[in-house]
Amino acid sequence: MGHTQLHFTKTRWQFRYNHGGILRQKRRGRKARPLSTKAPIHLVLKTDIRSLCRGLRSPLGFYLINYIIKTYARRFFVKVEQVSINHDHVHLLVRFSRRSLGQHFLRVVTGQIAQQFKNNGFLAAAKSVTDTPATKPRKSAKLWKYRPFTRVIQGWKPYLIVRNYIQLNIKEASGQIKYKPRRLRGLSLAEWQILWT
Repeated sequence: MGHTQLHFTKTRWQFRYNHGGILRQKRRGRKARPLSTKAPIHLVLKTDIRSLCRGLRSPLGFYLINYIIKTYARRFFVKVEQVSINHDHVHLLVRFSRRSLGQHFLRVVTGQIAQQFKNNGFLAAAKSVTDTPATKPRKSAKLWKYRPFTRVIQGWKPYLIVRNYIQLNIKEASGQIKYKPRRLRGLSLAEWQILWT
């Protein structure tokens, strides 16, 4: 009984502030996305690595993603505090001025990145057993593996953890800090000093 109640409480909390990603595979994850105009939001865009011919950190891919994020952040009045573009995913720390503008930002940014990657040959052709050679044009594979994951950050300490985590992703992607399974907890004193330099 106690175990069931603990699990239920944990599940409720999981969907209270989080949405998207693998949570969409659960029934409660299909409800309205929790967003906030007061609290910062951690946004994660995860690609299907099998669909990519080139990683997100290739020179053109890196430029396109940065350009699209900056362009639509201005258009939809979104404050972008941090961006980390990794090989197969993107982390953002953002603040929305209005819920509707935040929803537009999510939809347009993910759509534009997918469209630009398709137009610039970043996506592999989708494999299909029904295709016959030279009879049908092969469709491009889908870029995104999941719907955008968002987490409304509640409190100062969780905010600092997310900021450090995104900064760690930036340093790992650039090769300044080596990836470790324990992530922030596994950093040495020297690595902590590198983190924000």
